[in-house]
Amino acid sequence: MLLYLLKRTLQMFIVVFGVVTLVFFILRIASGDPAQLMNPPGQQEELVQLTRERLGTDQPVMAQYGLYLVGITRFDLGNSFHGGQPVLDEVLKALPNTALLAVVTIVFSSTIALILGIGATLQADKLFDRIVLVYVSLALATPSFWLAIVLVLYFSVRLQWLPAIDMDGPESFVLPVITLSVALTPVLIRTIRQSFLEALGDDHVRAARARGIPEHRVIFIHALKVASLPLVTLIGLQLGLILAGSYVVEFIFNWPGIGKLTLDAVASRNFPMIQGGVLVAAVAFVLVNFAVDLAYAVLDPRIRRNSK
Repeated sequence: MLLYLLKRTLQMFIVVFGVVTLVFFILRIASGDPAQLMNPPGQQEELVQLTRERLGTDQPVMAQYGLYLVGITRFDLGNSFHGGQPVLDEVLKALPNTALLAVVTIVFSSTIALILGIGATLQADKLFDRIVLVYVSLALATPSFWLAIVLVLYFSVRLQWLPAIDMDGPESFVLPVITLSVALTPVLIRTIRQSFLEALGDDHVRAARARGIPEHRVIFIHALKVASLPLVTLIGLQLGLILAGSYVVEFIFNWPGIGKLTLDAVASRNFPMIQGGVLVAAVAFVLVNFAVDLAYAVLDPRIRRNSK
């Protein structure tokens, strides 16, 4: 088990280092000169150069990269190009909002997926199962940005039932959570349905039924235990994806999280803020996957044996 933990920890550091390095150099190559953007058109080159010196972008790229890596080891992500506030403080201020949205979404999505997935399993090839499969197909084909705009136009603008933007009370969660859940539930439902169909055909489940064990205990104890392994992995991956990738939804609903912070920084070429947002998102993603791997290793001893 110790060797397994060491291997996964090393892989985690390699992934984060790769993401940080890739983002750093892509920004320098593709984003242009932030000093030019921060000065009005036609500004004298001497003043633009002073801006570069203040931002630190006048140094060679490799020197900037070295300083950035040294700063990371000291938990210093630099200062924002706009306002000069520490990037780490701004990112840590936004992270709980994204995490809260992610947790609420996962709980809601998992509950809905369990109900629909188990119901579809018990009604396999019947009307309810076909309705669930139609929902899965429609949800998979629905773009999140389009659904978010439609929900805002109908429930916020037309009916005025729910707030359209910002994080202000429990009702603010409704539209973002529904938008993200529609994107997450199809994969969860299909996985639950397939896992339960396979689990219900296992010998130990048929033996439990033969012993006269009530059907609800067969489903929620015997079958669920077997079907839980792929669910643990999938739910963990979905949580990581929300933490690292709910940018468009946060931007549309003006949610004060990592996604909106990073997209605002992209629009203004605020390199340190972009790098900070991506770094925290990458760390959150690999940590969630690391926790899922540990849970998987605990649930399935074969993984620990294969890692030796």
